[in-house]
Amino acid sequence: MQDLSAKEADIKTGSNKLDEEIQSWLSIDRNENTCAEILKMVNERKYSELEAMLTNRMAFGTAGLRARMGPGYACMNDVTVIQTSQGFGKYLLEAQESLAKENGIAIGFDARHNSARFAKLAAVAMIRLGIPVHLFSDYTPTPLLAYSVRKYKTAAGIMITASHNPKDDNGYKVFWSNGAQIIPPHDRNIAQHILENLEIHPEAWNLDLLGTSKLRSDPYADIFSSYYKDLESYVVGDKNCLASSKLKLTYTPMHGVGQKFMKQSFDVFGLNQFVSVLEQCDPDPDFPTVIFPNPEEGKSALDLAMKAADANGSDVIIANDPDADRLACAERSESGSWCVFNGNELGSMLGTIAYENFKSTNPTIPNEKLYMVASTVSSKFLKSMSQREGFLFEECLTGFKWMANYALRKMAEGYTCLFAYEESIGYMYGTNVMDKDGISAGPVLAAYASKLYNEGSTLSQFLHSLYSKYGYHISNDSYYLCYDPPTIQTIFRALRENGYPTSCGKYKVVNIRDVTTGYDSSFEDKKSVLPTDPSCQMLTFSFDNGCVGTLRTSGTEPKIKYYTEIISPPQSELSKDELAKQLLDLKNTLIETFLQPEKYGLKAKTG
Repeated sequence: MQDLSAKEADIKTGSNKLDEEIQSWLSIDRNENTCAEILKMVNERKYSELEAMLTNRMAFGTAGLRARMGPGYACMNDVTVIQTSQGFGKYLLEAQESLAKENGIAIGFDARHNSARFAKLAAVAMIRLGIPVHLFSDYTPTPLLAYSVRKYKTAAGIMITASHNPKDDNGYKVFWSNGAQIIPPHDRNIAQHILENLEIHPEAWNLDLLGTSKLRSDPYADIFSSYYKDLESYVVGDKNCLASSKLKLTYTPMHGVGQKFMKQSFDVFGLNQFVSVLEQCDPDPDFPTVIFPNPEEGKSALDLAMKAADANGSDVIIANDPDADRLACAERSESGSWCVFNGNELGSMLGTIAYENFKSTNPTIPNEKLYMVASTVSSKFLKSMSQREGFLFEECLTGFKWMANYALRKMAEGYTCLFAYEESIGYMYGTNVMDKDGISAGPVLAAYASKLYNEGSTLSQFLHSLYSKYGYHISNDSYYLCYDPPTIQTIFRALRENGYPTSCGKYKVVNIRDVTTGYDSSFEDKKSVLPTDPSCQMLTFSFDNGCVGTLRTSGTEPKIKYYTEIISPPQSELSKDELAKQLLDLKNTLIETFLQPEKYGLKAKTG
């Protein structure tokens, strides 16, 4: 272990300012590991890296915090978690003092390196401010933390997780008292309070406080029981039929927390238990069998699940990401190969399942009191479905913070939210949890798949029947990696300079929406109806062939994402393959003309 006396070493980097920053850090950080890392970097003369770590601070936004773990204000570590929690706690006492002091805050964590420690440090900061803390005693999926906020009517919730990011990352996700992720102005206000409360209290490191304070409670057992009791409301039909299903499923939690929680979900639904992917069923913060612990990556992330399914005769695979808020699915085709459904295909199926299940148990509630929500970069399938079935549909900015808060507003007006989703395999089935929830979406999909297989059908055939009824909705989405923020700014600035593009290769641009600036050419006043978000680059182009393409930056990863979709009416003369070919050509043109990967050194998704 690092000798703390080494902190007093005379630091000479050649920069007085950097020397002061290093000494300042060593004087406040009581974590021997991060102090040792700072000193090691000094000895190795990694001055530019030290400067980046110590002179920049992570920006707190609507996604909270997410960054690489390590020393310095630009990284996730004890110091930044304590400072963030001190500021957040102060804001809670200012914004909703009585609720904060009476009902407290819920804090959970996943199975990543340092997650449990960060959660405990956050809890100590809150307790020191007189805020009761419902601190989970063991790792838990993000959806159960979100659920606990509404269950206990707490002032807020904190989830320590970096979701599906690489193993060296961690994060600090914040939920407000309504159970949804925070939206403006809370993010800005919290950020300001963090900056106003950077001085670390001497007792901030005292984890023993958690064992003695009457303000700390453990909600784990109660929330586990209550969540699954409420999950029973999503079960539709005869459990005996599900138990006798011909379908065998394979499941992987991708080295995350989902295994025991998905098992319990299957039990609640009366489903036959799934085949486990043994190499991935236990939590492992190093994610040793995958390049990225993200089932959205497709076959490259599901290789082991496919091998387990092949070995055990499974026809369907479902997967969660490490914090179990996302859901992926693959199905064996007639040829024996695996078809991985994309997020829009799963969203189309789950939305239909939500509608069918609700109408079967609530036939008297009129459709005009029902609604679904999707992010603006997701498929417009639900919109097409709503136009035919008569329920309401709304699109929101990307992120469940927007969709869940919109859903809550509509619920307060007497409407029923059936389903919300985003194409990045995030699904909110029902309203038990006001966030994406892979632990509930998984058994819902598995139960419907079991029903289909009992009838001699498949998920792929079900999806095809939806296209026959509502028209083809073909999407082609992916991303490019860019680790240089100025390059990203250059790419999007070039698309706005001297007026927006009027064409993209051979395709004419008929409408442009720029959420970053609030511009939308399709309206007479040229103002977007979606909220303006200057923190995120997002441009949407509508083309003369009916296709739509969107370019946007990720709020949590170094990615430029692209989304393209083509829609045809039911009984279209064009086949699915012909439509997909048209869309592929437009997608390639969009990338070559607007993103210019070779010019800007962008790295395409692999796998």
